[in-house]
Amino acid sequence: MMKGGLKNMNKKLLVFGVLGFFAISFVMAIGYYALFSASFNVLPSINISGETEQVLGDVYDGEIIEGSPITLTNDAPSERTLQFSEESECDVTTSYWSTLSLTKKDTTTWVATGEPFELEYTVIAEEFDTTHELPEGYTGVYYKDNEANADDAERLVTAGEVGVAGLNLPHDNDWNWGSLANYCDLANGFDDYNQCRGAKIWLIPNADIPEDEILWTDMANYYYETDLIQYNAEGEIVLYSGASLTLTPVYEIGAGESGECVVTTTVA
Repeated sequence: MMKGGLKNMNKKLLVFGVLGFFAISFVMAIGYYALFSASFNVLPSINISGETEQVLGDVYDGEIIEGSPITLTNDAPSERTLQFSEESECDVTTSYWSTLSLTKKDTTTWVATGEPFELEYTVIAEEFDTTHELPEGYTGVYYKDNEANADDAERLVTAGEVGVAGLNLPHDNDWNWGSLANYCDLANGFDDYNQCRGAKIWLIPNADIPEDEILWTDMANYYYETDLIQYNAEGEIVLYSGASLTLTPVYEIGAGESGECVVTTTVA
């Protein structure tokens, strides 16, 4: 009886041991189903050219000193939003300026005619501003399109001045800033601009903009944009694929400041 019982017990132990072995093997086999890896080289989207370390010399407190131009280029196949910020232990206010060429155009083909007028304007600053005297008898205008291309009072939002205090350019409801606008690669049949969307700046004869209306009969004498611009008080600028933006930093030194000042600009 005991002998037979031991035989039976050995059989049970043997069976248990075999099942345990197969169970452990199964758990080890499903650690993962597959394994693969990938490697790639990430290229910088934004490239910078120009003097990145500038020594500007002496300047007195309360005065303004101008840096050397630097150029940012978007080499990526899609747009990039850039955020500018500055760090300094000195009391210095920094603004960034660029240049826009304005020209008369053949209003049938929209091909530029005559000599261009170079307008310097703020891209990033506390307020939108321009330099240089405008051609005599002309007014600078931010010309905002709407979807219907109608209603001059709505479109000619800045008759008598370029820009509106306290607002970035272009305005959010400007059609030229919307997703349907495209002034690159002759997409609209006429223009191949550097920036695909943005604000239009025109120079219009004073006599042609009475009471927020435009006298379109004199269009051949307007100075039109050759590119679209942006102005942003918070330092945020969109750079479209393939576009370049040349900026000149301008530093305004606070009253009573003295000693060496270093201003570091970050573009993120």
